[in-house]
Amino acid sequence: MRSSRPASRPARASIARVMAIPTLLVLGSISGLVLGLTGDGLPDLLAWGLLSIPIILSMIAFVRRG
Repeated sequence: MRSSRPASRPARASIARVMAIPTLLVLGSISGLVLGLTGDGLPDLLAWGLLSIPIILSMIAFVRRG
């Protein structure tokens, strides 16, 4: 016997929630590139740190998927 209720579907996430992390990664990467091109010393160190974040997160995701 079939129920008259439709099957429940998972709630859809808003576009802002879906795009929050990629947006932060893009902004951090752009900031790292600008810092690396315009500064010496501490800005270079910050640029390395900002540009390494997407690489580190990609490696973590790859290992978890595993």
